[in-house]
Amino acid sequence: MTGYTVIDVETTGLSPTHHDRIVEIGIVYVSHQGEIQDHWSSLVNPGRDVGPTRIHGITATDIAQAPTFKELAPYVLHALSGRIPVAHNASFDTRFLAHELRLAGVTLPDIPIAAVCTMEWSPAFLDAPSRRLTDVCRAAGVTQEAPHCAGADALATAAVLARFLDAAHGEPPWQETLRSARAFHWPSFAGAYPELRMLHRAQARASRHDSWLDRVVSRMPRAACARVDQYLAVLEMALLDRFLAEHEKRQLVAVAKESGLTRGQVLDLHLDYLRAMAEVALDDHVVTDEERHDLERVATLLGLPLTDVDDALAAAAEAHLSGEARAGVRMSASTITLHHGDRVVFTGDMRRDRGEWESVVTFLGLRTGGVTRDTRVLVAADPNSLSGKAARARAYGIPVITEAAFEQLVAAQAGRLRN
Repeated sequence: MTGYTVIDVETTGLSPTHHDRIVEIGIVYVSHQGEIQDHWSSLVNPGRDVGPTRIHGITATDIAQAPTFKELAPYVLHALSGRIPVAHNASFDTRFLAHELRLAGVTLPDIPIAAVCTMEWSPAFLDAPSRRLTDVCRAAGVTQEAPHCAGADALATAAVLARFLDAAHGEPPWQETLRSARAFHWPSFAGAYPELRMLHRAQARASRHDSWLDRVVSRMPRAACARVDQYLAVLEMALLDRFLAEHEKRQLVAVAKESGLTRGQVLDLHLDYLRAMAEVALDDHVVTDEERHDLERVATLLGLPLTDVDDALAAAAEAHLSGEARAGVRMSASTITLHHGDRVVFTGDMRRDRGEWESVVTFLGLRTGGVTRDTRVLVAADPNSLSGKAARARAYGIPVITEAAFEQLVAAQAGRLRN
């Protein structure tokens, strides 16, 4: 054995037997003396809903462009082959690891993966108040940079392991685990290694919000007939919740191409939409901070500079004064109105308790349940959700909106009931 490989995973839930998957993995190479030799980490697209975002902090949007575990599997095998696995609460991490490797087509021996567990050995070396990694790190004098981030937790676990190895003076007490690890046969990867494609959290969140616009513009012909109604209809529906989900971006790319729009026409339509919003905001002759923020958020989504917000408001003010304000009329068709008996479905880890939301829905005379063709709207913790409900909603053409957007719909419905 040439050293240790420290592993940490973030997952959609607690059990692979209940179809939970890995959403992030961190790998750290550590020498027998406890020196960190190398490390890498990546978000992982689980092909399903990401689970408790409030715990691991990962959203469906984060993993939309992440590699699958199958893509990473050869490199995970390489990281483990001939080395001793280590993890904090090792049985949890190794169960998920074995499950993912088998799903990726890797045949493993039908025995538990032997691994050094820093949680199990912490009482032998430290006086920590609990076995949680946070408490163990604090007791060991190790800085845990970002709890529940696989890369950071793997590095913290590696530092804890180094403390244990130093205290053991070259004779670690987990000799039985070492013997089992040496006897475990990791299969070699057959075939050419795929390109190693990793995506870190910071990379996922640093991508430009308007990068989808590049996909629209790059595929547009330089001259075409202006058929804009279909594109505007899709754009208005997509921006109902002031969030452009990945499937909505793909729809806009396809519609723009099918409609034969030029690059300039697409940008003009986006500017027209922003001006329509400005006219609506100025209907009462006052633009609130919330309305201003809304305009700026949409401008960013549409790939427009924030200076266009000022220009749109100025144009809207002039149009109101001259009695020529008309853009807002077209926008009015893009709103969603809830009616008694409408079906509303929820997916993902909401800020508000799911039971509380269902009580509100029932109080307003609405229905909940699974996604059917008559569902009025799907409320998603993240509209890029890969859950089965979200997939069915997209297939049926049902709007997928954010929780914040649904709160506004609920407020409007409650107001109508009071009146």
